[in-house]
Amino acid sequence: MLALSLALPTQAQERSSPVDVAGRARLAAQQAVDAAAGLDQAQGGPSSCVGEACTPQALAGRYRIVEDGYAGSVLELGGDGNYALTLVMHPMPRSSKGQWSLDDGMLLLHPRDDLADTVQLVPHEARSAERAQLAQLLADLEQAHPDPADRNGQEERGELQAQLADTHVAGRPLFVNLLDPMSGVASDGIQVVLELAQGELAAEGRLPEGNTYRFPSPAPGQVVTGLRLHFPGMDQSLRLPLQPPLRPGYQVLFDGCAIGLCESATMGLLLEQGDDGARLHALGVGMFQRVNH
Repeated sequence: MLALSLALPTQAQERSSPVDVAGRARLAAQQAVDAAAGLDQAQGGPSSCVGEACTPQALAGRYRIVEDGYAGSVLELGGDGNYALTLVMHPMPRSSKGQWSLDDGMLLLHPRDDLADTVQLVPHEARSAERAQLAQLLADLEQAHPDPADRNGQEERGELQAQLADTHVAGRPLFVNLLDPMSGVASDGIQVVLELAQGELAAEGRLPEGNTYRFPSPAPGQVVTGLRLHFPGMDQSLRLPLQPPLRPGYQVLFDGCAIGLCESATMGLLLEQGDDGARLHALGVGMFQRVNH
């Protein structure tokens, strides 16, 4: 009815030349198509999902994070109880599949992941956002201390320059960052060592601003061959080979629940209800908002 009512006024106008009539007809037809598309979009929009209307059937659909660090991540909730989650983490997205349920305002994801895909190694140069942050810190530090002879902040400046280098600089420390974006489980209890051709190199310590481990620079003649992680509760350590050339830093992406660091493998998302429909808040990841099919 909406498309028809927009086309009717053209029939009541005065007679004109064939060119004008054809032009108005094309315009009316385009308006009708646009109106119909708008009606379809409105009907397929997010459910209000308020109060008792928030049933599993009403929540089934496609959700996307539109801002924050994981923008573009997609969560699909199937009406059959299955889900598919893709977290955008450059250069390697992290995916999870399984079953979902709704329990007292929480959306629960029960993954059925392949354990072989739960740990990934990313070299430092692939983490563009972190590199941009380090570059800004270095620029701020150089602006605060423009005199090369000024020793204030000299050590910090040298470490930032080393982390931004294309390859590891001899004499500078190595950094390994652990990140669990799937469940938010802290990396407490994980032991991280560098595997050398001549043995192992233990970390000097863990930096206070995050799950970042600092290693002393390998001695001359020592060859780093891999990164070894000792997860609590696992009999054998996990080895991640480090291909040459050696980088100044690496990031390990892992799912703590999938490798046994959780009592339950379930991931919970807080259900929030608003005028624009239901939203799903994944702590530490971002807000999933319903998108049209």
